[in-house]
Amino acid sequence: MGDDARRRVLIVDDEPLIVEVLSEHFKTEFDVETAVNGADALGAILRQRPDVVLLDINMPRMNGVEVLKDIKQIDDSIAVIMVTANEQVQLAAEALRSGAFGYVPKPFDFRYLDHMLATILDKPRGPKR
Repeated sequence: MGDDARRRVLIVDDEPLIVEVLSEHFKTEFDVETAVNGADALGAILRQRPDVVLLDINMPRMNGVEVLKDIKQIDDSIAVIMVTANEQVQLAAEALRSGAFGYVPKPFDFRYLDHMLATILDKPRGPKR
């Protein structure tokens, strides 16, 4: 399997520790790119389309739901998983209405996260066969 076949995951969070933990977790299986805010995330997506975006809801300047809406305007087929703190149920619900695939609460349950990514990436993608 060549590198071309590796799926791309974009991790967006303003907390360096979270970015580091998630990057470490996914880097063996995916090409990982990271961004520390919404503007960085949108720039990264425009440079190279990720298969999945892990997007923190609670970020300064531009919250995750706003970033999600922009991502969906750029490319509606990118799967976005929201990362939420436990008290952000309302925002998580808004994110789902805005097109998020799902959400994971912090602290992470990595088995759940892995299962969610597997579900997204195992789906057949369009007419390409």
